[in-house]
Amino acid sequence: MRPARLGPFVLAVPGLLGSWAACALTLPARLPARDAGSWLIEQTSTIGAGATTVDIQKIWKICLDAKTDRALHELVVREQQASLASLKAHCEEPRPTLAGNELAWTMRCAGPSSADDDAAEVRHRTTFISSDETRGETMAVTGKAPDDAHGRFVIHMTRAGVCESGLKPGDMMLMHWRANGEETLKGRQFRTLREEIAHYKALTASRLAR
Repeated sequence: MRPARLGPFVLAVPGLLGSWAACALTLPARLPARDAGSWLIEQTSTIGAGATTVDIQKIWKICLDAKTDRALHELVVREQQASLASLKAHCEEPRPTLAGNELAWTMRCAGPSSADDDAAEVRHRTTFISSDETRGETMAVTGKAPDDAHGRFVIHMTRAGVCESGLKPGDMMLMHWRANGEETLKGRQFRTLREEIAHYKALTASRLAR
């Protein structure tokens, strides 16, 4: 069972699995690649509205190859689209660009009305430190007032070696999920990258349809 989501900007309805290529994020052709093998992903997030904030930490293990490495970039986008959909905001498809060792994109989202304060913007960059380490940062802001929702997310990835026996590329294990320092998981949870992307696409669609 998936842990409950915490707030509109937290990262992580099965179904709609379809093809990996369907509606996939368009990435630069010469995007640097992370080496194949087992990777540790540490996601730290600070989300909130006004003076109220929540600190989230999620730690994953994932088995990567060339194909799933590129798909992992799409997961970041789909998570944010699902988060903004909880606020009834429709997000455009971003157009990632590559400059040196940095991938960047900006995604604009429009709320139910046409007012400027009923919109959001998400800015992301991933820095390829080496083929064994990357660091990503995402900033999300809705509206213009001081008490509007906001979020900052940092994803630090390091290669841990070869994939463990029995794991295939795209297999993921959620090791920890902490909210304000308190562990929320009762045990490790197995996922797949394909399922996670499909989950967020379905969640986005269901939230916007309500």
